[in-house]
Amino acid sequence: MKKFKNTPKHDKYDVIIIGGAIMGSSTAWFLSQNPDFNGTILVVEKDQKYEFCSTAHTTSCIRQQFSTKLNVEISQFAANFINNFHEYMENDVRVPKLAIKSFGYMYLAASEDFAKNLRRNQKVQAAAGAATELLTPNEIKSRYPFYNVEDIKLGSINLVNEGYWDSITVFEWMRNKAQENGVEYIEKEYSVWRGSQRVQAALKLGYTHIEGVIVNEQTESERLQDELEPIL
Repeated sequence: MKKFKNTPKHDKYDVIIIGGAIMGSSTAWFLSQNPDFNGTILVVEKDQKYEFCSTAHTTSCIRQQFSTKLNVEISQFAANFINNFHEYMENDVRVPKLAIKSFGYMYLAASEDFAKNLRRNQKVQAAAGAATELLTPNEIKSRYPFYNVEDIKLGSINLVNEGYWDSITVFEWMRNKAQENGVEYIEKEYSVWRGSQRVQAALKLGYTHIEGVIVNEQTESERLQDELEPIL
């Protein structure tokens, strides 16, 4: 990783990304390797050690058991990305090959209403190609003897591409590759808030003219129509 500077090189950027952990670095990498984009990107991260960020504290698990097709497909894309991460990183010899450690998620229904939800969701998941199984209490007990199934009506589990993955390696290499692609990272504090008509951002950058798109992992991407004033 290149050490972050405290001030930006330029006074204007096409895209500014607030927060440089896995969400911000993912956005930076995907955008920087897109052949249809040739603009400038600035990532503003308040702590380049990432000591207190969510990325450093996550359990890094992935599942496909959702109630909507779109969410299932998003997870399937993520699973493909993780399992083929080395290839996505252009087979760089420095980048390790990764794979999801699939242990599955077990959802347990203690009521008939929730059991109906599991059945309905399993149909959605199966239609999208997920390997979700429905298990009776006896089947659960047979496979997993440690469960007490006395009050269980139904179980749902998927043992394919559901489990733990190495998010720190993914994050670090997306950040490294983004930097190699020309994305600029700086270490500065920031605040972002939503105004009545637009998103306003205040950045401790030391200059007053920033134009373009600002991206933050907690908000949707917005186009800035006005200049951003610094916090002094």
